[in-house]
Amino acid sequence: MIHKRSLVILITGVAAAAFLLISNQLAHRGEEQGDITRGKAIAEQTCLRCHMEFAGDPYPDPTITTAPPLASFGQRWPIENLEEALAEGITVSHDQLTMPEFTFTPETIADLLAYLDDLSQRADARPAN
Repeated sequence: MIHKRSLVILITGVAAAAFLLISNQLAHRGEEQGDITRGKAIAEQTCLRCHMEFAGDPYPDPTITTAPPLASFGQRWPIENLEEALAEGITVSHDQLTMPEFTFTPETIADLLAYLDDLSQRADARPAN
């Protein structure tokens, strides 16, 4: 009888652990882990034509002088809040120029957000001028 109870407790524990594991995976299904290196490459092809990485860096295009540094995005908004805007297409203007519309996949969005988060963290760690 005691052996049977131990087996029931063991089976119940295993079932509970499996349930927690599966529910955790389902809760995070669709969330992408971004890659900083790929995110930087995406930014170089899209964002860094107009934006600088950090405040004080030279503008890549001297005719555009109001595009905020990418590192400041994490100070302006929670980085994860940019996910929807990137998915839907950001429409902003800088110096009377309309920002081009970019199409991002969930993977490229995750990569770009990882890069922006990394920039933001590095900006926070920089000594103040």
